[in-house]
Amino acid sequence: MDKGASDHVLTADQHVALAEAVRRAEADTSGEVRLMVVTHPLVRHPFYALMWAALLALVLPWPLAFLTPLDVPALLGAQAAAFALAGALLLATPLGRALVPRAAVEEAARAAALDHFLALGMHGTRGRTGVLILVAPDDRIVEVVADEAIHARVGAGAWQEVCAAVLEGARDGRLAEGLEAGVDVVGRILKAHLPAADSGPNELPDRVLVI
Repeated sequence: MDKGASDHVLTADQHVALAEAVRRAEADTSGEVRLMVVTHPLVRHPFYALMWAALLALVLPWPLAFLTPLDVPALLGAQAAAFALAGALLLATPLGRALVPRAAVEEAARAAALDHFLALGMHGTRGRTGVLILVAPDDRIVEVVADEAIHARVGAGAWQEVCAAVLEGARDGRLAEGLEAGVDVVGRILKAHLPAADSGPNELPDRVLVI
């Protein structure tokens, strides 16, 4: 965990409160919950910045050819200039990130959540009862990955309330509150569908991961 990033996103007291929320959610259930906050963009935007700049450069010569007396060399020069200027603008300003397609962000979030679920060993719990909540505040997206024992009982739709609770807090600058609300929803789902059969060990750490 990057301590600097962690301190910037969540205070020490918030880390403690969220770890306690995870413990509450897991109490009297066989579930294992983890939280992850991603502090960097999920999609690196240079590819899309250059793609949009190239598209503009391809389209620009046509209206210029019909509406102006420019000859071919001048049109090619305008095309090159448009690509260079648009590319520089999109690479150097937040506008480039804003033009990343939402579908690409959603796909990256899902892939990141699955990758971290496996990397954290959450698929190795005794009952296959791990639940990972991953949030990327800058991209305004939340992903929930639930292992097969839980997913088989509740389905994908059950996690929409979790995502909505986390996003509501993140949008208002209350990320810790949103995460705690999301964990509380997970706790209710676990208690309803996976009550503890015994007092087994806590298989995964309760602390929040900030990367």
